[in-house]
Amino acid sequence: MSLGIYFFPVFKAVFVILMVALISGLLFRRNIITHSHIEGLSHIVVLILLPCLSFSKIIQYFKPETSPYWWLLPLIALVMIGMGLLISGLFYYNKIAQSKKYIALAAFMNANYMVLPIGQLAFPNQFDSFATYTFLFVLGVNPALWSIGKYLITDKTSTNFDLKQFFTPPFVAIVLAVILVLAGLHKFIPSIILEPIDFIADAAVPAATLVLGATIGSISLRKFPPISDIFKVTATKLFILPLITIVFLKYTQLLANNPLLADLLVIEAAVAPASSLVIQVRKYGGDSQNIGYIMFITYVLCLFTIPVWFSLWKFIQ
Repeated sequence: MSLGIYFFPVFKAVFVILMVALISGLLFRRNIITHSHIEGLSHIVVLILLPCLSFSKIIQYFKPETSPYWWLLPLIALVMIGMGLLISGLFYYNKIAQSKKYIALAAFMNANYMVLPIGQLAFPNQFDSFATYTFLFVLGVNPALWSIGKYLITDKTSTNFDLKQFFTPPFVAIVLAVILVLAGLHKFIPSIILEPIDFIADAAVPAATLVLGATIGSISLRKFPPISDIFKVTATKLFILPLITIVFLKYTQLLANNPLLADLLVIEAAVAPASSLVIQVRKYGGDSQNIGYIMFITYVLCLFTIPVWFSLWKFIQ
């Protein structure tokens, strides 16, 4: 099986983000885009666009009646995130409070924006099923990302935990939409309300990508994080997690009768950190320089690591 079959879909999906980073970085350095522009757009993304996107997609595409075991995929997502938190936490066992941002980068994956383009190009004949599985997986990722992830990535040193930090606008939108669907109340939401929400939601992905690109593009390449932190994050996110996932799937044969779902889990384990982590830093504060630098490195590396891991997975099957 040729590596190129999987290399080019991954390359195209990540290349778009890196090109936005390059263009945004150039605009930033020429003062066409400023910090205040990025901060303002970040507020709009978090307060309006992402909640609309989450609410709209869940209301439209979450159909628990057609997938009675839908709840397993969110649980698998939480287990995968928990494994990332555990491994990276062990790396930082002696300074967890000071290194929570790196633990978040190592644990939370770009489960949607990067995975869907890969699936669309790599599995064109099975993309509807692939997208459905991805959506169910994201049901587990997003609430954790906008609660625990936000707490870790935006808090530099404090160990104080406030339950109110969980209730970000995207998190509330996700929980509300899931409750409405499970209760069957989503059918009574008039189109005059859903259509404007869906219309606004279409701007979420490009706007979030612009913030990610502007943040990565505006970092100073001369001020890089400690090499040890770069190694720990990239090792956990791009090497250890996909290896554990492949070994588990291979030797348990848990999804032997559903190879497409197994493929999705390998991809989810191997993708770069969640782009929303940068959005959270821009909205709520944090170390945008070091986070953006490591994000840039992981996105470049995953151009090669994802197709290699996926090809290895297909080979050993």
